[in-house]
Amino acid sequence: MNRKLLLLVALAAAFLVAHNGVAQEANAQNKNGKKKAATAGLGGKSPELPANLFVAASTVAHTTLRHEWIDIPAGKTKLHTWIEYPKDEAKAPVVILMHYEAGLDILQRALADQLALDGFIAVAPDLLSGRGPKGGNFDAFAFPDEALRANLKIPQAEAMRLYKAAYDYAAKLPRASGKIASLGCSLGGTLSFRFAAETPSLTAAVVFYGMPPSDALLTKINAPVLGLYGGDDDPVDATIEPTAAAMKKLGKSFESHVYPGATHAFLTYQAEGLNGAGTAEGWTAAMEFLKEHTK
Repeated sequence: MNRKLLLLVALAAAFLVAHNGVAQEANAQNKNGKKKAATAGLGGKSPELPANLFVAASTVAHTTLRHEWIDIPAGKTKLHTWIEYPKDEAKAPVVILMHYEAGLDILQRALADQLALDGFIAVAPDLLSGRGPKGGNFDAFAFPDEALRANLKIPQAEAMRLYKAAYDYAAKLPRASGKIASLGCSLGGTLSFRFAAETPSLTAAVVFYGMPPSDALLTKINAPVLGLYGGDDDPVDATIEPTAAAMKKLGKSFESHVYPGATHAFLTYQAEGLNGAGTAEGWTAAMEFLKEHTK
């Protein structure tokens, strides 16, 4: 079974778990006892954490931060991109948000909102730009599974090309400070890791439960990389120690954290297992890492 299929199976299983009901959400939050995780449930979200599956739409609808859709030229593609800015008008570092298998859905836009709340200009391209029905984008797909299958057909080289176009555009934003990092979850995490190899000027890369690139690509990485993983995510977890060893041998910076009891896609499905605790600890670690490396 190849890596993409393993990730697809994990994501599909997580979708089923997520719909077990409101009781699971409350029980999981009570079990982990984390104050931050408890406030990120159905009744609302912590201002310090990204929205979960249940409150993402409300988060995006009620944000007070400036946001806009931009079509970035990328060869023959118009890369439909959601950009959200921190409050005030000061210059800020940029984070290229690389979406997961499901696409640039409302949950990913809520993640962009959290990045902006944390002080970053969030640039979130839609890899399905022009690939939807009648040449549409992600929102042109009638069903989520159709978008997911379409995303998994995009070659990583093409994803890199599109993200580089977004990187170049973001670097010229009037409010951009000159520091640009990447962050992604699942498939987006895999792409964030590879982007560090493909983009020598990248400042930092955050990988939530993503796969590493090939050993040959690891040699090209200049940026520090942070990997954040659930302890109950066997296909991905099996890559952590070999990746750490390879990066160390190459003299590259790779830091990793594994959260016991958390599953694949723990930022999305905060009701499952100890995902609430993983979210609270993982997101905090990611923001500390990004702020340190984008000063």
